[in-house]
Amino acid sequence: MPFQVGEPVVVRGLGTGVVREVRRGGRYLVAIGAATMVCAEDRLKAPKSVRKGGRAGSGLPVQTATPGAAATSTPTLDLHGLTVEEALQRVDERLNQALLDGAGRLDIVHGKGRGLIRAALQRHLQQIPSVRRFEIDARNPGVTHLYL
Repeated sequence: MPFQVGEPVVVRGLGTGVVREVRRGGRYLVAIGAATMVCAEDRLKAPKSVRKGGRAGSGLPVQTATPGAAATSTPTLDLHGLTVEEALQRVDERLNQALLDGAGRLDIVHGKGRGLIRAALQRHLQQIPSVRRFEIDARNPGVTHLYL
């Protein structure tokens, strides 16, 4: 039962996460919270929120834990008033939640200021495989659009 990138999964004994990469030999890179790990397919299962006979990405009906959570609006994270370390931790937490919710984009409000958080954020995002791309908002350079 192969899983797809962005699909929520339950890692036996650890909890719910999201598939970040599909690797060879039935292995997957899975994010649980801020941690990522490589798991064999036999340690993964579909979450209980998936109806019998359906799996996320299979084209069959799927019931999510929070219906419509990310379907209508772009999730946003405001980093004003945080240190660089706090900001990056919040980004990881919110990014994981956005992936679990099935969001295609996350808007991160870092402000203009001296640009310390923005620079650290850009370096950090380049290291995350589930981030397809990111860009500074053309109308507001204090916002970064993150595409998943």
